[in-house]
Amino acid sequence: MNSIQYRPEIHFTARKGWINDPNGLVYYKGRYHLFSQHYPDDTHWGPMHWLHAVSDDLLHWEELGIALAPDDLGFIFSGSAVVDTDNTSGFGTEDNPPLVAIFTHHWNEPGNPANCHEQQSIAWSTDGVTFHKYEGNPVIPSDMADFRDPKVFKNPKGGWGMVLAAGDRVMFYASQNLKEWEKTGEFGPEGNYSGGVWECPDLFPLTVNGEEKWVLLVSMGPFEANHGARTQYFIGSFDGSKFTADGSFSQPEFIDMGYDNYAAVTYFNTENRVLMGWGDNVVYADKTPTAEEGFRCVLTMPRELSLVKTELGGVRLAQKPVEGDVFTEQPAESCTAIPSQLCKIRIRGDGAAIIALKNAAGEQYRFGVNDQNELFSDRTGAGLKDFADNYASEWFGKSVAPRFYEGEWEMTLYIDHMNTELFADGGSRVFSQLVFPTLPYDTISVAGNATVEVYPARS
Repeated sequence: MNSIQYRPEIHFTARKGWINDPNGLVYYKGRYHLFSQHYPDDTHWGPMHWLHAVSDDLLHWEELGIALAPDDLGFIFSGSAVVDTDNTSGFGTEDNPPLVAIFTHHWNEPGNPANCHEQQSIAWSTDGVTFHKYEGNPVIPSDMADFRDPKVFKNPKGGWGMVLAAGDRVMFYASQNLKEWEKTGEFGPEGNYSGGVWECPDLFPLTVNGEEKWVLLVSMGPFEANHGARTQYFIGSFDGSKFTADGSFSQPEFIDMGYDNYAAVTYFNTENRVLMGWGDNVVYADKTPTAEEGFRCVLTMPRELSLVKTELGGVRLAQKPVEGDVFTEQPAESCTAIPSQLCKIRIRGDGAAIIALKNAAGEQYRFGVNDQNELFSDRTGAGLKDFADNYASEWFGKSVAPRFYEGEWEMTLYIDHMNTELFADGGSRVFSQLVFPTLPYDTISVAGNATVEVYPARS
């Protein structure tokens, strides 16, 4: 037993069992609702349910239990949720609009998982807690094996839009009532620069320099060049029927240069565009050393999204962590001591610098800027690593990415027990990396021209 607890304080984990993709992220009746893929009976993947939790600040969660469980149509795979304000579905009233979940039913023949198909179904709730599956399910029938993860949004042409992963592309659908859907277009495989199965798409508008652009997120499933599985994004336009990329990129552009952020999707019905992802990697997620604490896997911190015009990279997606009032407003007196396993560390510098979090066991997590003006994150010596062959290898343990700016830089690291999330250059680069030290990190060292401020968690 390690003399450290890995369960984080401001990242969502299940009380017990396994979780993966975040689902149904929605703000409803004054609270943030979060659902996730969940298997309650083991700390490994199994028959998928939707686990339900609520929060007032996106950081501290109250688990409500299982919202959707497998049935005759199959397991409950990923999807989304919307507030049907105008009661277009008829499941509620105008005074009490329903919360409608849209999800994938995954069926496979018992004992023969290769014989499978996926269809889209819906469920509804008028209290935000108890869900009723629609008797007309599935609302989009299919015999395809890879046809999943519906993300529903308000269509700019009116009514509802949906983006859905289908093998090597995404498909777009439209509806007026969330029950009857018509296919309107596709995107891919042309224009895609990453291998792997297409999963967990999202589509939403953001504005940069007064111009509206649409951002398409697509999670790319297990593929070696992706370091397992990662979420890429495209920038373009959406006419209510189909998405067209604007050709900004000539290679995969990932939302996170770390390797522990997958299936990331955004909230419905929030003022700002807020994203959360699965803070693990399919390559080693079922081996991470948290089973002793009764859980496995975690979601990322919530992040507000924007588009920014960078000096060197043109228009890029930027992420700002939602931190609430968790940390003190003033830094601690010591800039070399780490006061607890939950804290925020802000670093400002110019040129190359290496920052290291260290502990009494001689373990260290290193990050910073190298001589080529590249940002890096290195967990190869950060703690436990023998639990999986790939986790701390050179390929999965180190990440490097060029900056989109020159000159002075600023970055902020959030550490929450096993979670490290590094936001650099205004969030235009992000590195999310799990670490498993055997003792808490207690010291910060700096090599190079940089200054450090430590912000403890409020007591």
